[in-house]
Order: sequence, then C-alpha cells, then structure tokens
Amino acid sequence: MKIALTGASGYVGGIIAAALRSHGHEVLSLSRRECLAPWMRYELGDDPDLLPWDGVDAIVHAAYDFTNQKWEDIRRCNVDAAIALLRAAHDNGVKGIIHISSSSAFPECLSLYGKAKMIVEDEVLALGGTVIRPGLVWGDNATGMMGALEKAVRLFPVIPYPNGEAGLNQYLVHAEDLGSCVVNAIVSGGAPGIRLIAHPQPIAFPDILTAITRRRGVRRLLIPVPWQWVMLSMRAAEACGIRLPFRCDSLVGLVHSNPKAIRMLLENPEKLRPYP
Repeated sequence: MKIALTGASGYVGGIIAAALRSHGHEVLSLSRRECLAPWMRYELGDDPDLLPWDGVDAIVHAAYDFTNQKWEDIRRCNVDAAIALLRAAHDNGVKGIIHISSSSAFPECLSLYGKAKMIVEDEVLALGGTVIRPGLVWGDNATGMMGALEKAVRLFPVIPYPNGEAGLNQYLVHAEDLGSCVVNAIVSGGAPGIRLIAHPQPIAFPDILTAITRRRGVRRLLIPVPWQWVMLSMRAAEACGIRLPFRCDSLVGLVHSNPKAIRMLLENPEKLRPYP
C-alpha cells in the first residue's frame, strides 16, 4: 500500500514511517524537513489539493505545529489546516484516514492541545476514519515531554517536579508499539472509531523520573513542588519570552488528564510493553 504521512520528519512520524516500511508499505513523506524519499515539502496550511494523491491508499496525519500558543493561531494552523488536508484526501479517493491524536484529547479536556485534537477527531470520524490517541510516548531518542525529562535528568543534579493528585499518573506507550498499532489499523481497513493506545498500568510522574535516573545510573535529588506553583512560574517565564523544555499547556494536560482513560485502555486488545 502507498501511505501518505504528515509529520514524517518528526519523532512519532519517523517511528510510524519505519514501521510502515518494515511491513512493505510505500511511505510518501510529507514534512517541512526533508526525509527519506519519496518526500514532498508540506506544512500545515499549504494547499492540500496540490499534493500527489494518485495511488495513495491511506493517509496518516501525525503533524502538529507547537510553535503557536494563542488559540486563534492554533485553530488556524492545527485545526482548520488539518481538516482541509483530510477532506482533500477523502475527496481525492483516499480510502484510509488515520489521525494521530493524543491521550490529552477527551470531551472535558482543558488543554488547548487536547481541544485542537478533539475538533480534528470529530472531522476524522465524520469521514469514516480512525483516531489513535497515544499515551505518553517513550523510547530511544524520545522528544516531547519524555525527551525533556531525559534531558533534565542528564543535566541537573536537583530536579523539581510538579506534584498533584494521585502523583499525576501517566499512561505510557513505547514508540515501536505505537508504530505497530498504526500499521495494524491500516491493514485492518482502519475501522472508524477512537482507540487509546497505552499500557494500562499507570505510572506516577516521580516514578518516571526515578526510572530514568536508574537507567542512566545517576543519582538525582527529586523535589516535589505543588503543580500550581510550577504553573505560575511557567506562565511568568513564557510571558517574558523564555523558551521552556515544555509548555504551560502541556502541564495543563498533565494535571487534568482523562478520568475515563483506564476504561478505554481495558477495552484495548493490544498487548503493549510496560514502562521499565
């Protein structure tokens, strides 16, 4: 099969591309940065009707632009542009539509990231597509929040971390398991619906940091700080134009997670590896 993949040069996109190729599929990489051929430069907001749709059997939309912080900019770039892309794919005869969403997306979510993903999810479901909500993605050379935590453990002897209810439990998925799940969704015909992909065992935020220090063979002093204090500090830093390892909106998603996640995970038939 020929699969168009947005965000192919990113971490998650690269994992999905490798999984697709390992199963014999051709990947049309659509990204801002050049990657393995066949590749076409594409960023959210470009005219999707100019893309080479002939022969494309499915599209996996994994691109997201994190540079925008205001809702109107997020809506324009990550919602309206994504919907235009997926409608163009559908109108050009692409049968399989798969949207890589996030576990931060659910009806009552408070993060702007989750809200943007939710709006696109509704469009994907209306087009008969499949929504995949990965948990916190971990693995070699991880980026995003896991990458920021790995970097913090590597650089700092003292690590303050946000503390909250139930230890800010997280559900994690290994990058390669996510890639396999995407491949399975395509091969199975991409049945319409939402699938939350993560191991069902929740991991407390400090336990993630402890596991990273143990794996790296280092000792670090972990200091819990009320998440509200962390939020205030991050908002002040962002207001001053200071670039942080991750955004305030990410902390919102971390603190206000999906209360129905465990029920969705227990209904998930995939067998995924636990976080070490």
